[in-house]
Amino acid sequence: MFDAEFTHEGDHCTFEVLLARFAIGNPGLNAIAEIVHDIDLKDVKFGRQETPGLERLVAGISMAHKEDAARLERACAMFDDLYECFRRKPEPRRSS
Repeated sequence: MFDAEFTHEGDHCTFEVLLARFAIGNPGLNAIAEIVHDIDLKDVKFGRQETPGLERLVAGISMAHKEDAARLERACAMFDDLYECFRRKPEPRRSS
C-alpha cells in the first residue's frame, strides 16, 4: 500500500520484505514468498511450478467473492494449507 510501513523494496515484494525484516528463516515461508513474488511482480524470477495454479486460484477467489473479508478468509486458508504442505514435505535445498 502507498506509504505503508511495509511495502516493496527494490525487487522484493512486501511478503519477502516482511520475512527479511523479522528475520524469519522458514523454508516453507520462503517457498511461498517466491510464489507470491512472481505473482505480485508479474515476473518469473523464481519460476516455481506452483505459481500459475495459485495465481489462477487467487483470481478465482477475487472473482467469486466481492467482500474483502471473504476473499481474505479463502486466500488465507489456501496459503495455510500450502504452507502445511511445504512444512511437512520440505523441498531439497537449491543451489544458488
